[in-house]
Amino acid sequence: MNHEHRRDIGDFVKKSSTACKSIDINGETLPYRVEQRSVKYPRLELKTDELLVILPRGWKDEESLLKEKKDWIFKKRSEIRGALEKLREGAGERSLPIFGEFFELRQGSSLLVDIEKKIIECDTGDDGQLRRLAGILRKMLAKELQEAAEHYSRKFGVGFKRICVKRQRSKWGSCSHRGNLNFNLWLVCLPKELVWYLACHEVAHLRERGHRRPFWALVKGEFENYRELEKKLFGYWFLVQKYSRTVFPPGKNLF
Repeated sequence: MNHEHRRDIGDFVKKSSTACKSIDINGETLPYRVEQRSVKYPRLELKTDELLVILPRGWKDEESLLKEKKDWIFKKRSEIRGALEKLREGAGERSLPIFGEFFELRQGSSLLVDIEKKIIECDTGDDGQLRRLAGILRKMLAKELQEAAEHYSRKFGVGFKRICVKRQRSKWGSCSHRGNLNFNLWLVCLPKELVWYLACHEVAHLRERGHRRPFWALVKGEFENYRELEKKLFGYWFLVQKYSRTVFPPGKNLF
C-alpha cells in the first residue's frame, strides 16, 4: 500500500469556510460539490473539471464514499487527460474548436469570425458581442444539423417536427416524444462526422426509443465505427468544457 492510500481521511478531504470542498488525488487537488437528490444509492460524476457527488437525501457523509472511490476517480481523470491530449493538437493558448478545427481567439473591439483564416475576434467583456457570437455558432450548427437530420429521417422513414439548439450541461442531444430533436450548442465544436453521427443517433430514436439491439443495428447501418465515435465523443465532451469557457464564462446567461 502506498503513502497516498495510508493517509488519514482528514488529510484526504479538505473543507474551506465557504463550503467549497476538494479532495487530494495522488498529490493533486480536485474540487467537488455535493448534491442531495431522490436517489437510492450515492454516485459520482466527473463530467467537468469538478467532481459531482450525488447523495440520497439525508445522507451526510460523503467522505467515506470518496475514499472508497479514490482509485476510480484517479483512473477516470487519467482517461480524461489521455483523451484530451489526443484532441488538443493545433490548439493555442486561446482557442475555440469549430467543426473540429481550432480557431484563434483574439481580443478586439468588434466581433469578427473569419472562417478561412480560422480567427475569432471579439471583446470578451462585451455580453452583446458574446450573444451575437453564440448566435453565429448556433446558426452554423443548425444548418448542418438540419441537413443531417433530413438525410437520416428519409433513410429511416420517419419524420421530426423541429430542431432546437441550446446550451446543455450534461448531454449532446435528445429526442422528445413529440418528435422534436434537441441538440447541445457545443456540437458546433465537433468534427462534422460526429455532428452527423449524433444527428443519426437522435433520428434513429424516432424509430427505436431505447438503446436496445434494434437501435444500434439501425445506427451501425450508417456508422459501422459507431463504437469508435462514442469514444471520441467522450474526449470531446471534456475538450468542449475546457475551451468553450475561454469565451463563454459559466454562469452568464448569453444564450
